[in-house]
Amino acid sequence: MSFIEKAELYRLVDERRAALSVVGPADPYQLARRLGITVSCYAFESRRLSGFLMRGEIHSEIVLNAAGSPESRRFTAAHELIHYFLHGGREFLCGNTGLSEENVGALEWQANQGAAELLMPYRVFLPFIKNIRSILLADEERAFRLIAKEFSVSPVTARLRLRDLEPEFEQYCAGVPLEDLQIVSASKIKTLRCSIDV
Repeated sequence: MSFIEKAELYRLVDERRAALSVVGPADPYQLARRLGITVSCYAFESRRLSGFLMRGEIHSEIVLNAAGSPESRRFTAAHELIHYFLHGGREFLCGNTGLSEENVGALEWQANQGAAELLMPYRVFLPFIKNIRSILLADEERAFRLIAKEFSVSPVTARLRLRDLEPEFEQYCAGVPLEDLQIVSASKIKTLRCSIDV
């Protein structure tokens, strides 16, 4: 699969969620079980390898680095599920990339953003953020701990998710209904910022 914009990626994730009758934030371990994918943990020699997917004709497995935190392993499981859903190929070896787009190829960006949408769907995430906006403005650390707890992710992942949804959050706070939000891709944000900076 070639590069796709964020809106298309979210649409594909929504299709998978609907096909699997998932409402709200997904549990990647439960999804893997339903799909017949084994999830196991292994003590890797390198902490840089967070997990991998091995896809077989009869059996597929997601292997997670046991050294990762529970939140990190959960995100990695969701990341590998996105590879399983959207990308061909038999194996994906994935490092600790988080949600950041820098130095990440198209497939890894898709898996990161797709995992974030699977675990923290914007239709649930943005209203939650709006409800705690006063806490976010007064005490960022506390706010990101609350977000992390609500969505079972790390505070860093919660912070990156909000950063990635900043244009959508601004629209939502301005009164645009969730179903009418324009999903803005990072490339468009960079173009807008460059044109403003010039």
